[in-house]
Amino acid sequence: MLRSLADLNKPLTVKEFLETWKDEWALELLTGEGGLESVIETPELNRPGLALAGYYDVFSAERVQLIGLTETRFLASLQPQSRARAIAHTLSFPVPCVLVTTGLEVCEELLTNCRERSIPLLRTGYATSSFQAELAHYLERRLAPCWTVHGVMVDVFGMGVMIQGTSGVGKSECGLELIKRGHRLIADDVVIIRRVGRNQLTAETPPNIGYHMEIRGIGIIDVELLFGVQAIRLEAPVSLRITLEHWNPKKEYERLGLSERDSKMFDCHVTEYVLPVQPGRNIAMLIEVVALTQRLKDQGINVAREFDEHIIQTIRGKNTLEHSRPSILDRLHRARGQ
Repeated sequence: MLRSLADLNKPLTVKEFLETWKDEWALELLTGEGGLESVIETPELNRPGLALAGYYDVFSAERVQLIGLTETRFLASLQPQSRARAIAHTLSFPVPCVLVTTGLEVCEELLTNCRERSIPLLRTGYATSSFQAELAHYLERRLAPCWTVHGVMVDVFGMGVMIQGTSGVGKSECGLELIKRGHRLIADDVVIIRRVGRNQLTAETPPNIGYHMEIRGIGIIDVELLFGVQAIRLEAPVSLRITLEHWNPKKEYERLGLSERDSKMFDCHVTEYVLPVQPGRNIAMLIEVVALTQRLKDQGINVAREFDEHIIQTIRGKNTLEHSRPSILDRLHRARGQ
């Protein structure tokens, strides 16, 4: 279900959740139509077994309440009066909705209380464990804070690369060259960024814009139509940040690669490379090299530091330039401590 850019950070209502996943998860609304505008504020879920048993000290009422086989069996074991009292007390808290899994029969007391309190009561035929995992994943993404940033997002050798820079520096042209070289476009010009973890960002294609690119002198092009579905990707984690800037002869650029530049995007750490742009430099090829180099670093292999250590050892007389280099497998095993 595509939403406009203005809707990205809007609250998630039970109505939107039901409309989005009604067919996918075979959701049915049993009662509580008056509460469909209730807002789901947290991606965490709650199994209200302890609350139904009478323990409310740490009851997470603000979460979606999942009732599976355990809760259903417990309620069935109670006398009708005790069952009605347990359900009434539990639903006296501000619960956004109640969701019954595994297609289980719903007791009359639960139906009555949800109807009287306008609490949406939903049911799915999915098993509790699998449905809980899928629902938590959806809510984690849907409720994650998100922003829109200016840049080009491309999947390069499995690394999500965010290309940024001033207007006219050649971001889109560089992205187009990468696509031509077999890599995949996520978004051009406007990129949606979500923080889906404590230090994890994902970038995705914006709704309504899709896989279109603006190339100066040509206009708007459709990457999917021109290059096929193999040239696009819906989303990717933000692994690298490439900043393009016009070559400044007075500025010192990285020559050895011994130090890493760490930037922050929305309170998350992202490795950044600054690439100066001037005629004759193949920026797309350089970005490919950056992605491959960073993949090696992520596996514990820093070629620049190894080369630096090798030179130092040679100067100290503990090594010779003719000393054979270990194979890539040996270096991988050593980096992983094997």
